[in-house]
This record gives sequence, structure tokens and C-alpha cells, in this order.
Amino acid sequence: MGRHRLLLVLVVAIALLTGCSGSITNAKEAPRATKGAMDAAQAEAASSKPIELNGEWSFYWNQLLEPEDLQVGAGQLTGYLDMPNNWNQFKRGADNLPRTGYATFVLRLNISDPEQVKGLALPVMYSNYKIWIDNQLISTSGQVGTDQASSIPQKRTNVVYFSPRSEQVQIVMQISNFHNYEGGMWEPIGYGSAEAIQSEHNWKLAEQCILLGIILLSGIYHIGLGMFYRKDASLLLFGLFCLTAAFRNTLTGEVLLTRAIPNFPWEIQMKLEYITLYVMVPLMALFIRKLFLEESSRRVTLLTVAMAAAYTLVTLIANAEIYYRLLVYYQLFVAMTLVYALFVFIWASLRKKEGAVYALVGFSFFTLTAAVDLFAFIFSSTGQVIYSVGVATFIACFAFVLSKKLASSFKMAQQLAIELAELNEGLDRKVRERTAAIAASNAKLEELNRQLQEWSMVDGLTGVSNRRHFDEYLSSQLVLSAEEGTPFTLLMIDIDFFKRYNDHYGHIQGDSILQIVVNAIQACLDPDSGGLVARYGGEEFAVILPRCGKERAKRIADEMCDSVRQLRIPHTGSEAAPFLTISIGAATAALEAEKGVKQMVQLADEHLYRAKSRGRNQVSID
Repeated sequence: MGRHRLLLVLVVAIALLTGCSGSITNAKEAPRATKGAMDAAQAEAASSKPIELNGEWSFYWNQLLEPEDLQVGAGQLTGYLDMPNNWNQFKRGADNLPRTGYATFVLRLNISDPEQVKGLALPVMYSNYKIWIDNQLISTSGQVGTDQASSIPQKRTNVVYFSPRSEQVQIVMQISNFHNYEGGMWEPIGYGSAEAIQSEHNWKLAEQCILLGIILLSGIYHIGLGMFYRKDASLLLFGLFCLTAAFRNTLTGEVLLTRAIPNFPWEIQMKLEYITLYVMVPLMALFIRKLFLEESSRRVTLLTVAMAAAYTLVTLIANAEIYYRLLVYYQLFVAMTLVYALFVFIWASLRKKEGAVYALVGFSFFTLTAAVDLFAFIFSSTGQVIYSVGVATFIACFAFVLSKKLASSFKMAQQLAIELAELNEGLDRKVRERTAAIAASNAKLEELNRQLQEWSMVDGLTGVSNRRHFDEYLSSQLVLSAEEGTPFTLLMIDIDFFKRYNDHYGHIQGDSILQIVVNAIQACLDPDSGGLVARYGGEEFAVILPRCGKERAKRIADEMCDSVRQLRIPHTGSEAAPFLTISIGAATAALEAEKGVKQMVQLADEHLYRAKSRGRNQVSID
């Protein structure tokens, strides 16, 4: 009875919190822009919180205008677009604007206290932007262009600061989109004093990082438990779910992944954002299946796996427009899956299954806080804190369920150990007889460990060194090269259009090709030179050439390319040649120009990219 009361209290608390949140948010009317102008002075003076620059912005469709162009009257006003918005919602005549294109947005903003440093919190724009304040370019994301070739998308948030010249500032923003399904500003820009903007940004960043830490640590902990306690797969599944959720956390919100890796490819980032969503559903379904086998459905679990696999495949091979259109159907499927999960937890609780009530409380709290967050989003209030608490509570409750299961298992194991000790009181002699055998086994185990240590340095498919051995050898050779004052060269090798080869001839044939190419590469090396061939990843290999200068390295690399060409292995999917070829990027470190490990790899990768961009089937060296 007490547990049901706890759940009731949680539901009532969330309902009250929702009502309070809405009433507080709507207590004061936020300023809005009208026909490209917005008066934020009064609201800014009355509150220290950032102001959202919502309302009608001046809109110049298919025109990339800079502040100087507007000053001389260039450009033709298309109309006013209620921001934040996607420009395809704008009607020109009887038709909406296309989803792809480019535009300029302008807002004249009246502010208070122009002597104070101000700030803007810039959300993710789709798919790139440039923004000026009073003729000064203050931020860019990606590269704005007039077509797909000249436009480079990027997904990241940013906080910028500026010193206004007067009580009125002009914000000019260019946005282009030729990659995402829809283009424009999907979330509002925040404006306020530098202190207010920085405080709000720090709060959001800290909140997301704390949540990331909770999910990540929970994932690592449960994966560790699952690896050491393999009888219970629910531990491993929950750990994988947490790690997937943690990685997805870096792709949304403040986009921590782009902060850590600014040049991370936009297309891969978007696909990963969708794929992680797909993968989380079957992981949770499998986890629930392991927890409550009798109450869950095998067919529903298999359906979640099939749906996630299908959507992942479509996302991998299709462009953003296609998989974005299909997302709504998967969201409906997710909603039905959540209902199914709630039914399983309720049914398990009614049957008094161990941990079911805690699972129901955590899942219900998460669902309710997600609803509060949705409510807050619809009514433009702040609900992210509530949602974060819901996520943390959800993970904590399920971690508690698993901990309770483990505690029960440990308790049972302890009881069995006591009983076993009582039965083994008369077996001391046999134990001593087995001691010698165990010692021999330990000796064999040590030998096996030594062999495993050796095998851990070798790639299982190709027989050459693996990435771990490569990293250690490269670091040691760079130190030796600096000490001896001898040149040193690193080759990065990629099989041209290998994915197409796999798709056409099959992965088994592809594995065989990797071995053949490795043999051809190794045949070009002098055994007495002490070089190393390693599989860097996938179809990419690395060759370390100690005491090798640029000219000799070029000869060796050309010989490797020619050796692979001489194999005359047919490759119908290659654009470089009708047969299999490789591309090589080389980087040389000499005494007068020392390079570190990262610099060497990065430089070799850049030359490999240059070789590919020049048509592949060739060598590029610094």
C-alpha cells in the first residue's frame, strides 16, 4: 500500500510542478519583434534573465546581404518571418518557399544601458549561418553558400559578446540550407547582458554535463558488472542503453561533440543522432524482456529490433530529407513502445515481481517529466531541469532494481557458500592433493597470458600489427628518430572505394582482399630496415619507415601502389581504375622539423585526403 501512495505523491507533485511552471512563465509578457524591429529595453531593465528574440524578422529570400549592402539600400525585402521558424512556412503567393535555399534575416533591436557588454546565445541553425551586429561579424557556423557545393553544414551552439554603439543595434544573419530537411532558425536566439547570457549558458552546460556524467558512469558500471557476471544479461543491456543515451546526449542540447571536435562531419553527426535514438528502443525492450520475462512479449521485443535495424539501414544509406521524413513514424512507434513498457511494469508490479514497483516508479517519473518538458516547450517555459531530474531518477531506479537483483544473488551465493563450507570440512586432504595440479595449471595460465599478450599486438584478420602496437611503436620511433637525428616517415594507406568492393563482392571476399593487399605492401619493405605495417582501422593501413627520408619514402610508396596495381584485382565499383588500387599519404619528420605523434598522423591523413581528392591511385607526400 505504501508503494502505491509513493507513486501517487509523485504524480501529484509533477502535476503541481507543471501548473506552477506555467503560471510563473506567463506572469510577464515577453517582448516580440514587429516588422523587423523589437524593443527589448524595458524587459531587459526589468529582468536579469535573457530575452528570446522572437517575432517578425525582416526576411530577404535568396539574397545573401551583409550590413554594408543594407546601408546602401541593396536587396529586396521579401516580407517578415515570425522567428524562430523554418522558411518553408513562409508563403510567397499561393505556394510555400522551398525547404532548401538561402536567406538573410534582419532585426533592429532597442536595448537598455548601451555601455554594458551584451551577449547572444546562438542555438543550432540549419544548416549554417553568419551573423553580424552593427557591421561586425561576430559568429559563423559552417559555410553559407548559394548551392550545395558551396554550402558546408555544421551543428553547434555558440555564445558571443559585443559592445553596442548606441541604444539600437542591428542584427544581420545569413542562413543557407542545402543538406537538412528544413532550413532556418528552429530555436530562438537569447539576448541579454554578458553576465546573464554566460550564467544561463553555464547552467545549461553544467546541467548537460552532470546528466552526461550520471548516465556515462552508470553505463560503465553496469557494463563492467555484466562482463564479470555474464549469467545476467540485463546488466550488460542496461549498461549499453546508458552508454548509447550518453553518446546521444553529446549530439543534442549544447552539442558537446562539436565542442570537443569542431570539424566533426555534419552528415555523420546527424546520422548518429538518429541512429542512437533507434538503438535505444530495442536495448530498452531487450532489457525489459530480461527483467520480466513472463510479463513481456517476445514478439514486441523482436519488432523493436527489426524496426531499429530497418531505420538504421535507411539512415545510413539515405540523405537527411528521406530519414527526417520517416522519423515521425518511428516517434509514433516509440510512443507505442513506451505504452507497452508501462503495461509490462504495471503487470509485473501487480504480480509482485521483484523490483517491479521501483521500475514502475522510475519509468513513470521519467514519462511524466518528459510530458512536463513537452508542456514547457509548447508554452515557451523552462522545463529542462525537470526533465534532467526525470532522466536521472529513471536511471537511478533501474540501477536500484538491478542492484536489488544482484544483492539477492549475492545473498543466495553466500548462503550456498556457507552450506558448501559445511560439506567440505572432510575434504581438506583432497584439496591438498589438488594443490600441485593447481600450481601446474597456474604455470600453464601464465604461459597462456604471455601468448595472449603477444596476440594482443596482432590484427586477427591480416596478421600484421594492430592499432595498439602501431601507437606504441610510432611513439618510440619518434623518440629514437629525435635522439639519432635521422629522418622518419609515416605512410597512411587506404584501399580505394573498398566499401563498394565489399558491397559488390561480399565481405568474405573483402577480408581476403585485405590480406592480399597487406602481403603486397609488406613485400615492398626491406626486412633489414625495421619497418612496421599495421592495420589502422577498416581498410586503412599504416606503415612506419624508420631512418627513411622523403625521397626514399616516395619510392617505396610508389612501389606499393604499383605492386597493388600489378595484382590486377577486378574492381567494378572503383572510379580510379577498373581494378583494385590504393592511395597513400606520407609525412616525414626530420631533426630540424620535429613532429609529435598526433602531428605525424594528422599530416599523413591530410596527404592521404589530398591523394584521394586528386583522383586516388597515387601518393601524396609533404
